[in-house]
Amino acid sequence: MKLQTKITLAATASMLFLSQIFSIWNISVTQRQIIDNILLFESEQLQSDINSFSNKLSTRNVHNSQGMQYAGQSVFRSGFSENAILYYEEEELDNRTPYIFDMKHAETLSSPYQSDVIPNDSPISVFLEEINGTKLLILYGSSDQFQLLHYRDVTSVFQSGRALLYQGILVACILSVILAAVLMLTIRRILTPFYQLRDAANVIADGDYQRRVDRPGSDEIGQVSQSFNRMADRVEEHIRTLAEMNEKQRQLLGSLAHELKTPMTGIQGYAELLQRVKLPLGKQSDFLHYIEEECRRLSRLSAKMLQLTELSDETVIEKTWQRVEGLFAQARQITRFRLQEKNIRLEIRQDKGLRIECDRDLLLSFLTNLIDNACKASPADSCIRLIGTGEGLFVQDEGCGIPEEEIRRVTEPFYMIDKSRSRKQGGAGLGLALCSQIARLHGGMLEIRSVPGEGSRIGIRVSAEGAGKMGCTSGQPDIRYSDHKSGPEGI
Repeated sequence: MKLQTKITLAATASMLFLSQIFSIWNISVTQRQIIDNILLFESEQLQSDINSFSNKLSTRNVHNSQGMQYAGQSVFRSGFSENAILYYEEEELDNRTPYIFDMKHAETLSSPYQSDVIPNDSPISVFLEEINGTKLLILYGSSDQFQLLHYRDVTSVFQSGRALLYQGILVACILSVILAAVLMLTIRRILTPFYQLRDAANVIADGDYQRRVDRPGSDEIGQVSQSFNRMADRVEEHIRTLAEMNEKQRQLLGSLAHELKTPMTGIQGYAELLQRVKLPLGKQSDFLHYIEEECRRLSRLSAKMLQLTELSDETVIEKTWQRVEGLFAQARQITRFRLQEKNIRLEIRQDKGLRIECDRDLLLSFLTNLIDNACKASPADSCIRLIGTGEGLFVQDEGCGIPEEEIRRVTEPFYMIDKSRSRKQGGAGLGLALCSQIARLHGGMLEIRSVPGEGSRIGIRVSAEGAGKMGCTSGQPDIRYSDHKSGPEGI
């Protein structure tokens, strides 16, 4: 059952129920007021008849009980109402009505009728009796040994009340039908924005995340519509983010599978060859060396992949203040053997007393990845500069450089400008992707400046404290250091 139907039925039923309760109460009060008015008139009339009967009876000279009865009957017949009955010591003496009432046993009548118009100490008793479907209002009073009874047919009062009740029910039913129709139209109009919300939700559930509800206004429905639109914006943004992440993961897995295929194929081929063919010791040594190098490359690849997948934009890192001098010294120690392999000098230039708020392990990974990439791009006997200023930390090389059209893509996982050279040097295209994510987690950005044939300057642009006079140290492959007067070349 629809909501508008439920509301309409509930409102109509409630209105009908309450209106009938009010009608019954109103008719009952009106009916009682009418009976009380009749009772007041009849009680006054009865009291007047009693007084008149007593006065007339007192003028008669009566000596015995039989004479008293005769005199009373004569007075009663001389002009009293036809709706009256005369009793002598509660025995019926004269009755010109079609009813017989046994007033000696008044408990056989209906319960006494209580009314405020008759005081509690009044000598008049009142009963409401139903005889053969006729409602009679009975008033009973005494005058010495005689008693007078008046009755009034009030059946019409109850009939008119019943007729009014039926008419009220009929009118209430007609009004209920009209009310139901008006309510149905009104509620449908009120619920139209909710139907729009429902339709919009169904459309969004079917995949159209751009659907919105156009419902201006500051009322509750307008507020719900605005909240719905904000929710839809967040859902669309979240779905877009998930889609982008899914696409990136798909590309990442595809690239990873491609990167794993070549070394695994080579390792499998050389391993099978070593098992099946008897080779000279020199060849065996070369094949085993190849297998060892490829295994190391796979190990480095898995380590970088693990670190890259662990770092996301939602990752929370704990940052502490670190001295840049100590970070540079540790990065130089970690890349020592890598630099020695190509006889490359590492020159360090930093502001004295420089400090940076960072995650030490992540920033060391950032610097060592940049130094490793610089080693791959730099020729032998060249120089790599590790620079620290108040604007950030940078690594500058004298290598082949990066073409301008490739700079935007070098931070994509597994993207390599020269794939053959990168794989030959053990690269997998994950270093700059990892550096870019580390820079974002530190609230900075990865800055890349490069000129093909002259070299590159890559680093994290983030605020550092304690910038003072620039100092410089350089490292030789045998880890002997000397001071340099010239500063690093800007690119």
